[in-house]
Amino acid sequence: MGTLLDDLTSGDPTRVWSATSAVVYLRDPQELDDLALHVTEIRRRTKGVELGGALVPNAERLRFALHKLAYHRGRAGCLCRLYPEHLFYDPQKEGAAGNVRIEETFYLDGNWVDGYVCVCTVCGTRYRVEEREYHYTWWGWKALA
Repeated sequence: MGTLLDDLTSGDPTRVWSATSAVVYLRDPQELDDLALHVTEIRRRTKGVELGGALVPNAERLRFALHKLAYHRGRAGCLCRLYPEHLFYDPQKEGAAGNVRIEETFYLDGNWVDGYVCVCTVCGTRYRVEEREYHYTWWGWKALA
């Protein structure tokens, strides 16, 4: 755990970016608890760190990672509720990690994936997930009633 915290607070853009990405996909409750204790310090130590990025600034991923830690610290709900807030939660990867179960895949013209219906394996929330591509592939998650 110390490694992620060390990287996040290092001031080194490469280390911060790598650790930020790890936090975005982190699900271990104890590791999240440990990191969440340091949100204020992480926020302070990453302020002004240039993370680059083209179409989507890499600082957005850092912002989201800090939001996730605060969300977890506040016990605001299942982590799946954060899916709609981040464009890069790939349903295939989330399924492989055991976080969701893909119930259905929709195709355009029988060839191209259009989207999915996924179910959170923790809380049972169902999502319609649209898969889109521009300069990169992204996913739009919407909870189903």
